[in-house]
Amino acid sequence: MRPTLPLALLVPAVLAGCASQQTVDAQAESVSRQLDAQASTVSQQLAALKQAQTSMAEAQKNLQARLDKLESQQSLIATRLNQESTASAALQHDVDSLRNQTSTTQGEVAALSGQVSSQTSAIAQATSAAGDALRIAGDSQVAINSAADRLRITEETVASQTLAVAQAQDTANNALKIARESEAASSSAADKLRTTEEIVSSQNRAIAQAEDTANDAVKIARDSRLVSGKVVESLLLTENMVSYSYEQPELTSQGRAALDTLIAYVKPKLPHVFVEIIGYTDSLSLDSQNRRIALERAESVRRYLHETGGIPLDRMSTISYGDLKPVASNTSFEGRVQNRRVLVQVLK
Repeated sequence: MRPTLPLALLVPAVLAGCASQQTVDAQAESVSRQLDAQASTVSQQLAALKQAQTSMAEAQKNLQARLDKLESQQSLIATRLNQESTASAALQHDVDSLRNQTSTTQGEVAALSGQVSSQTSAIAQATSAAGDALRIAGDSQVAINSAADRLRITEETVASQTLAVAQAQDTANNALKIARESEAASSSAADKLRTTEEIVSSQNRAIAQAEDTANDAVKIARDSRLVSGKVVESLLLTENMVSYSYEQPELTSQGRAALDTLIAYVKPKLPHVFVEIIGYTDSLSLDSQNRRIALERAESVRRYLHETGGIPLDRMSTISYGDLKPVASNTSFEGRVQNRRVLVQVLK
């Protein structure tokens, strides 16, 4: 027979085994809850990452759409410039034709003037011959027998000379009329030539302005590709910080102090930030001059950031909008002061 353990020893052992099993089950349940919590956290993080990825893809899509739109506008501007160039060439051809017509008309006027001079000489000769005939008629009164014949001859001569004078006078009048009409035609052609030249000049100015606008649009589009990001810091330089006089642009002490503060913010974050410098003006000058003035002010800020702050040039860009984006009305002095500004933006 197998020996039997005393009941007193068997009961404690069974109880101890049950207690150990409960402890193990509790620990397993705790571990299971922790794993579930971690799995839930990981799922939430994955969902957030997917959402962020979707947002970045959407932002990239929007940026590409903007770039496509700018390139389309650039192509449209180029097409319009070609059309303007063709129209300008046609107008120039018309101008050349009118100049040739004017030269021909002037030659005709000179020829008619010569004819007028010749007819005037003929009139003078006819008048002199008529005077001679009248003198002959006066002298013939002495000879009674031949007086009638001579008088008839004289009258015929006078009539003939008078007819010649009348014909010469008509010819001269016609020549003068033709000359006046030619002069009027020449004047009209000159007016038309002057008007056409003004149109050509206006077209050339419009083409030049369109080319400047197109070049600015291309530059802004190219620079915009470099500065796509979120603005993390900005600084507005007003007229009391950067000079807007017609001389060389200069930063005032207040402007330099503001830029020094910006340099202290930007330098520790390089090369992970990009500085965009945008110049604006009022509308008092021509469009091209306004763009030049605004660009000079923006470049003065860029030089200071590079030479004084040590910010690399390839981490900065300058854009000139001229008078295209006013923040106030240009009809008042206060509004024009607000529009003369330089905006510095830090993008990340």
